[in-house]
Amino acid sequence: MLSVLLLAASPNVLASSHREAPAISRDPSADITDFYMFRNPNDTSKVVFIMNVLPLQAPYSGPNFHNFDDDVLYQIHIDNEGDGQEDITFQFQTNTTYNIPDTFLYNDGVAFGVGNGGVQGVDGIEDINIAQTYTLTRVDGSTSTVIGQGDVAPANVGPRSMIVGGYDPTDAAGGIITTTHTYNTTVGGADYSYFAGPRQEEFYVDLAHTFDLLGVGVTANTNSLYGFNVHSIAIEVDADSLTRDGLAPSSGRQNDVIAAWSTTSRRALTVRRADASHKDRGEWVQVSRLGMPLVNEAVLPISEKDIFNASHPSDDLQFLSWVAEPLLPIYMNAVLGTPDANQLEVEADAALDLTAIGLETAVTGREDLVVAFLTGYSGFCTMPGGYSFGGPISGENKNFSAFEALRINLNGCTSWTANGLGEFPNGRFITDDVVDVELTALAGFLVGSYSSLVSDGVSNTGLTVLDDFPFMGDPWPGATY
Repeated sequence: MLSVLLLAASPNVLASSHREAPAISRDPSADITDFYMFRNPNDTSKVVFIMNVLPLQAPYSGPNFHNFDDDVLYQIHIDNEGDGQEDITFQFQTNTTYNIPDTFLYNDGVAFGVGNGGVQGVDGIEDINIAQTYTLTRVDGSTSTVIGQGDVAPANVGPRSMIVGGYDPTDAAGGIITTTHTYNTTVGGADYSYFAGPRQEEFYVDLAHTFDLLGVGVTANTNSLYGFNVHSIAIEVDADSLTRDGLAPSSGRQNDVIAAWSTTSRRALTVRRADASHKDRGEWVQVSRLGMPLVNEAVLPISEKDIFNASHPSDDLQFLSWVAEPLLPIYMNAVLGTPDANQLEVEADAALDLTAIGLETAVTGREDLVVAFLTGYSGFCTMPGGYSFGGPISGENKNFSAFEALRINLNGCTSWTANGLGEFPNGRFITDDVVDVELTALAGFLVGSYSSLVSDGVSNTGLTVLDDFPFMGDPWPGATY
């Protein structure tokens, strides 16, 4: 079947951003696994951003359960003009404390339960030994505004350690711990909700068979990530607080499309001492980056992966050749019989006239993939009307640029969702099957060369998506995993 042959042909396409590059695979707390951006389906005037880190978390990883890293700067960047430079950045930083430093346990008693004395006489919220707080900051140009502070939700240790109803990975309403760690505030006239903590891994793929000498299809395809957790930073905000003019999104004002990407950074220098302490110094240095899913995995070769993770979107033309002439369609043609890669280039040139946006003579090869990944595409409603590559941005002393990011039309895109493939790549919702969509696009769907869905054969069966913010399902428990 298609899924068997395709996955065996190219295993690197499989994980959205799990251990995707050599350097970041050794730094899991800074490794961005997925980045989501979507309009809240319950209130489309609000936009949700979710940044996931710490891949492949086994829920039972005690006594040192997974946490955010105090030495990492977690950021979500938003470009609302189209020049490849961030106009708004959300910054997230944590601080870790040990409430009961003379025990090895993660918690001393039933977390968030009634007073019970615990093992060492500690009650209430302090039953959590290893606790994290955080600060969420919004940066607009040179202006920084603290949106709020909060407690990171704790690990789901197990039923003996957590208050009854604290977490329920099967409940679309979310447990008590999730709701009490979801914060709401109004700052600068904009309404915000935010949450940080462990969530169940919502990405779905068969890793187990693929990396066993490419043995996909030996048995039925299953979701290898089912039962693992990640750590999420989720932010919801009014859409009109993200537009270039601060007004409601409208194509007439050319303010309805935004682009976004996530990054993690560490200080340039770490000094370690013999007493086990350390000091971080110097500028922040970017170590991981994720906008559109699967770019680093399926588009870039091993020699470029660390470079991409350290690069800024404004420098993305250095990767143009890998997008315009990707390797994966060559493998797909050889194994699946999808259209010939060279023929796809010819058909893309014939099907798309990019003169109006200034790219017809600037790009050779897969023009369809270039606009999908680097500028936005009218078919997804992610290309701002009236813009052209290298041309001026109305009202700004800036030029429209090509760069890799996740784009969204803040008014939606009925013409694209009618295809039945979900929202992505007009934003990305949690349930969107990005693997199927991108493989189908690589096979020539956007230029009419291939009309069938190319699927990896894995679904999100068994995963829970919450009915409302923060949408990611409650984390799986350690003790009953």
